[in-house]
Amino acid sequence: MSILLVLPLIMAQIAQPLLIRQIVLCIEDQSGLPSYAGYLCGLALFTSCIVQAIVSEQIFFRNGRTVDSSVDTKILKCIIGGKAIEQRVRETRQRELSNIYKVSCLRALNVAFAFTSLPLISLATFGGSWLLGQTLLPENIFTTVGFFVMVRVPVTIWLPSAIEKFSEARVSARRIDQFMQLDTLSNKREKMENKNEDHAIIIEDASFSWTDTPLFSRNLKVRNGTLAGVKGPIGAGKSTLLAAILNEINLVSGKLQLHVKSISYAPQSAWIFADTIRANILLGKPMNDERYKNVIKACCLDTDLENFGEVGDLLIIGDKGVSLSGGQRARISLARALYADADLYLLDDPLAAVDPKVAKHIFDQCIGPRSLLRGKTRILVTHQTHFLVETDQIYLMTNGQIEELHMEQIPTMVLSNDTSGTESSDNKETDWVPNSAIADMNSIIKNEISVEGAIGWRIWLKLLTAPHLRWFGLFQMIIFMLINEAVYDFSNVWLAMWSDKDYREQRLSFYAYIYLGAVGSTLIVAIIRVGFAYYIMLRGSTYLHNRMLKGMLYTSLRFFESNPNGRILNRASKDQQVLDQSLPVALIDTMQYLLMIIGSITIIGRTNLWVLLILIPLIPSVLWLRQFYMRSSRQLKRLESVTRSPIYTLFSSSFDGLTSIRAFNVQDDFLNMFMDRIDTNSRAYFILSTSAYWFGLRLDVMVSFLTLITALLAVFFRHQILPSAAALSFIYCISLTGLFPWAMRQSAEAENSMTSAERIHEYSQLVPESQQNSNENHVLIQPAEDCGLSKRNAVTFLTHSCSIISESVIGRTFVQTPFDAAYRTLLIL
Repeated sequence: MSILLVLPLIMAQIAQPLLIRQIVLCIEDQSGLPSYAGYLCGLALFTSCIVQAIVSEQIFFRNGRTVDSSVDTKILKCIIGGKAIEQRVRETRQRELSNIYKVSCLRALNVAFAFTSLPLISLATFGGSWLLGQTLLPENIFTTVGFFVMVRVPVTIWLPSAIEKFSEARVSARRIDQFMQLDTLSNKREKMENKNEDHAIIIEDASFSWTDTPLFSRNLKVRNGTLAGVKGPIGAGKSTLLAAILNEINLVSGKLQLHVKSISYAPQSAWIFADTIRANILLGKPMNDERYKNVIKACCLDTDLENFGEVGDLLIIGDKGVSLSGGQRARISLARALYADADLYLLDDPLAAVDPKVAKHIFDQCIGPRSLLRGKTRILVTHQTHFLVETDQIYLMTNGQIEELHMEQIPTMVLSNDTSGTESSDNKETDWVPNSAIADMNSIIKNEISVEGAIGWRIWLKLLTAPHLRWFGLFQMIIFMLINEAVYDFSNVWLAMWSDKDYREQRLSFYAYIYLGAVGSTLIVAIIRVGFAYYIMLRGSTYLHNRMLKGMLYTSLRFFESNPNGRILNRASKDQQVLDQSLPVALIDTMQYLLMIIGSITIIGRTNLWVLLILIPLIPSVLWLRQFYMRSSRQLKRLESVTRSPIYTLFSSSFDGLTSIRAFNVQDDFLNMFMDRIDTNSRAYFILSTSAYWFGLRLDVMVSFLTLITALLAVFFRHQILPSAAALSFIYCISLTGLFPWAMRQSAEAENSMTSAERIHEYSQLVPESQQNSNENHVLIQPAEDCGLSKRNAVTFLTHSCSIISESVIGRTFVQTPFDAAYRTLLIL
């Protein structure tokens, strides 16, 4: 996005050097030698703005926010609690704020110098003329000032903004390039299709390594069309072995040969992305009804799909399968592997999440010698060793070493290691969903809602009246702005009065000192005013950030299960960035330049009251045009924010399932999906940008009309108006041609940016979990002795039912604690 922002600004600056060159020649003709003092002052201000813009972007990118979306919120809330997480995030926010304040100080200087650039350059130019003893004539002064006004907005606002965005885009491009320069995945395995019919996999004297510690393997040979079992203790390297076969781990030495055309893979932790059940199983493959039905039945998913009602396999499941049980996720992952119809199947403990009865059915129908995969080459990693007696080969892994077991070792191994087969089915998941819950389950993943209409004043006030200054801070900021505008206008009026005096009076130091004091006061108050405004708005953005954080941490888990990670990440990162960076700039520009417009109109009207008659139809026309533009622009900004969330969601989900995506060779499909989502977001952004230019063009026409009328009236009433007053009013009209469209566009940008505050405020209004659960007294925690229970019991469920969503039971599970149970009776020993 940073690269997209810089292009229009750079294109707008192409003609500026030619314009500046012509204006410099005209100023030299009017003011002579003193004009060079003004050039030096302008060059110093311009250089300062450029340096500050570049440095501020470097500080921001070097110390940018890091958001980890991979953390399991359930685990965090269970283990360390919401207060501990809140404290850590607040500390991180404070470290980030220290850098944001540094950037804001530099930007405040930029804004202050841009605001006072005209008085400072005028002081340098006409102060130099006064020191050289030249007469200050109104025709020379205001002609020169008029030329300065013509280049003030392009040079002090547009050009520094373009360079700042260019610096930001350059840093963004460099960061992207760092990823693009990463080494590609080395493929040292040999795929020798149909060159060896006896073995599908041959590993000889091979060692693999993620980083420094290698996984050693002496020899492994899996015959074509056979079932090979792999067992071993936790951490022995079983999953790493499958990763090596998938080329996800580096082959350091030795040989790895695959005599297959395609590979299918079921990971140990099921990878489920936000889509329908059918899309998760097909994974881009064409639909084959007969095979699909056979796979569904073999994986025991037919009963689940029937329980889902009419929606069936078109049920939309959330990111990581949050609306499913662990067993359902594992069986969908296995169904995906079976449907792929590959030559080699790598199955990483697919039976661990289901009860023994279901595991036996899945093994017989999906994996075993009489299953759907009979005749296919299969490698099954499992801890349930009683299934290994039906395999053709068994490998034992210990500390990264692979050892093939012989048939006489199998009975001893089963008796000594297999305890899962004797577990009671009461302790396993039963995956049952009543029909009454179908409608609610189908809607657990909510679409992101885009609010319509104007931004509420409550959100504006929360931003501008945040603790601890509250209303006092807002009033103080307004007072600083009014004082700054008054001093700025006084300096220009005083210059006009000074030029009306005769040569003898002009030589009095009184006028020069007053003008010097007015310009100096303008600069000092501008720095204080802008710095204080940044402070107020950063306090407000931090206040909204902390309220959002508290809202998310203390709400129920259903919030995280009905909102994908990408959606939450979008608000916690991009929307918060808008509040920290974009909104203060737009809002300060709006307030600053609107006050300048009011001051300009006041001075113009004071010179010629007839000009005020033109404003009677002009002001309502401008307000109507802005309202007309904002109705579309505001919704486009919301649409741009909403369409950004699916990009983050897909990006995060793709990284979670990167091994599966590579194993099934669907990288291009996910890349196309990613590009489609970027295109959708870019369309909203492009229309938003072009609508801003549409708005600016019409404002330029209106202000040009006001300038024309002012000039004609000055000529018509030339005998009744002092030359200096007429020149001053005309100068203010010229300044309006640049300031008025910019102020209106920045006011629109500020309101558009407030949609981010609106979205963050929405998360701060989440209902706390304590207010949602009206049955907290049903949770009983006490020692086992007081209950007359055995100490070996950790958790006892008595007449227990649980619910993620109101009025719908989602399952009876005794394997894991239901953190999101709405009705529960626990005895924790």
